[in-house]
Parts: sequence; C-alpha cells; structure tokens
Amino acid sequence: MRGIVTGASRGLGLALTRALSERGWRLAVDARGAGALEKAVAGIAGVAAIVGDVADSDHRRRLVESAGRPIDLLVNNASLLGPSPLPLLTRYSLEDLRSVYEAN
Repeated sequence: MRGIVTGASRGLGLALTRALSERGWRLAVDARGAGALEKAVAGIAGVAAIVGDVADSDHRRRLVESAGRPIDLLVNNASLLGPSPLPLLTRYSLEDLRSVYEAN
C-alpha cells in the first residue's frame, strides 16, 4: 500500500510514518526543514523524504509522483502553528487558523 504523510519530521506525522512503515507501507513524506526531515526518517524502510512546503503546487506534484499509484492514504498533517504542545486554538487569530486549513 502507498501513502503520503505531510508534516512527517516530528510529532503525529513522524509517529504515523513509523507505524505505517512497520506495517509495510511505502510512503512519500514531507516537511519544510530538510535536516529535521532527513534525520527523522533516516533508516525507516519504504520512506521517500521530499522536502518542501505543501502550499507549493510543484512540491505537491513531487509528493504524488514519489508516492506512486495508486495512493491509498493521504494524511494532511502540516502544522504552521509551531511545535507541540500547542496552546489552545482560541489563542490563535482566525487568519492563522485559516492558513493551517488551507495548507491541509
């Protein structure tokens, strides 16, 4: 099975990447930080790390091409709000929350 996981350099995205890989999935994963992503997924079987921003259409195209066909799973997990743990959502502006929604 094939999938894409965005925001895979830490937290939920990385945990899902590890769990899916252990179950035999082939994944294309991304994050904006090259060093963090490469370090996070080093040694995880069946994972192709694609550095970039999911807001960029060329980057999304590379993710899909790298994942192969058919794509069985898409995990939109891009966080623009910062590392976990996050404050309550009520502390963010609607503009900040909209940017997360649009990225995912």
